[in-house]
Amino acid sequence: MPADSVPPEQKAQIAHAVRKALAKHGYARLTTKKVAAESEKSEAGLYYYYDSKDEMIVAFLDTSVDYLARRLDEIDADGPEARLRAVCDILLVDETDDAAAGVNIAVMELLSHAPHNETLREPLLRMERHTLDVIADIVRDGVEQDVFRDVDPEGTAAFVLSATDGYTGFALALGMDGIGDRLRDALDVYIDSILAE
Repeated sequence: MPADSVPPEQKAQIAHAVRKALAKHGYARLTTKKVAAESEKSEAGLYYYYDSKDEMIVAFLDTSVDYLARRLDEIDADGPEARLRAVCDILLVDETDDAAAGVNIAVMELLSHAPHNETLREPLLRMERHTLDVIADIVRDGVEQDVFRDVDPEGTAAFVLSATDGYTGFALALGMDGIGDRLRDALDVYIDSILAE
């Protein structure tokens, strides 16, 4: 069945199974058998909808992209400063939330495969691009409203996204003690530094 014709309910169920399997096993050790173990479907049932493991992962990524985009687009905070801090709170996943941390680590692992895997590259690029655009728009609004100094919105967005992506590696993947709190504090200081005087 072509991946774009999979019924939404089936896509969501398979994406959820992939998320759980990725969080437990990572990309390198992920198999369709492990996805099936997290699903109500057999391995053959998964292949009824998707032709490959990577297509199943794309279903997970599409769902994740949509979920993250909704969370970022629906931030309920007043003003650019509060919105930017809220974005950071969303992107800096709680280290004690094993499921969310596992998903972030799996996405980081998928990013390392993206240069050599066209199937994975497009949804990952969409996820990162949307996040960058949301941050840049917030910063741009802040500059226009004299909340932030005259900083480059795209450069600031790239810095914030790089810091939060790095947090996944240092704090979540490697479990470096205290680095998560230090990075949160440093991002707060950075946001303070771009506030207009």
